[in-house]
Amino acid sequence: MATEKRMPPLKIDEVILLVDAYFRMKEIELPSSRNECISELSNSMRSLPFYPNLRDNNAFRSCAGMSMCLANVGCIDPENSSHFGHGSNLQKEVFNYYSNKLDELKGIATSIRSVSNHNMALREEYEDYIGGQLPVSYHCHLESVDKTVQRIKKESINYGKSHCVICGDDLKDKYGDAAMSIMEAHIAVPLSQHRVNMNISTTDILLLCPACHRLAHSDPELFYEASLKKRVKEWQIYVQL
Repeated sequence: MATEKRMPPLKIDEVILLVDAYFRMKEIELPSSRNECISELSNSMRSLPFYPNLRDNNAFRSCAGMSMCLANVGCIDPENSSHFGHGSNLQKEVFNYYSNKLDELKGIATSIRSVSNHNMALREEYEDYIGGQLPVSYHCHLESVDKTVQRIKKESINYGKSHCVICGDDLKDKYGDAAMSIMEAHIAVPLSQHRVNMNISTTDILLLCPACHRLAHSDPELFYEASLKKRVKEWQIYVQL
C-alpha cells in the first residue's frame, strides 16, 4: 500500500485563519459548535489558492489535521495549560503579533476568505507578510486596476502634482518632467477592511513617492496616513542627528 504523502507546510494566510479560529474557539463551550468551527476552518483552508491540486485529497487540511494544528497553537498560548503539540515558528509569530489585536485578526481572516478566489496575481515578495499574502496581493491589484485610483493618478499628471504627501519631497527636483508619472497612488485602507469589490473613495488615495509607498506596504500598521507620516518623521529626525 502506498504511503500517504506528507501535507505541505501552512502558508501564512492559513496560519492567520488558524490563529483566528483558535481565539474564536476559546469562547465556545458546546462541542457541536466547536466542531462546526473546525469544519469551517477546514473548508476555508481547502478553498485557498495555494495548493489547488490537493483539493481532491480528503486528507488535505482535513478536520482531524486542523484539530491537531489548533492544539499546536494552544501550546503557544500562555493562558493554555495544555502541553500537547508543538507550535511552529510561523504560528508563534502570527500568534504573538495578533494576540492583542483580535479585531484586526478577525478582519484579516475575513479579508483572506473574501479575496481568496479573486482572479489576481499572488505577489511573491509578500509570501511571509504578517498581514497575509492574499490581502496585500489584492491591495496591489486594486492599486493597478481600480478606476478611481487610475483617475487620481491621471489627474495628478494633468495638474502637475509632484509632492509626496508623506515625506514632502518634490519629485520634480529629482526627475524633472517625469516626476508626475513616477508618483504612485496608495490606497490608505487597512488590510483588515479589504473585501472583494470594495469601493475606493478619492479620500482613501494618497499620492506618494516610490520610497514612501514601499514603506507603507512594509507593515500593515503603516497603511494609515497618520502612522506612515509618524514613521517617516521619526526617520527624518534620526537621520538629522
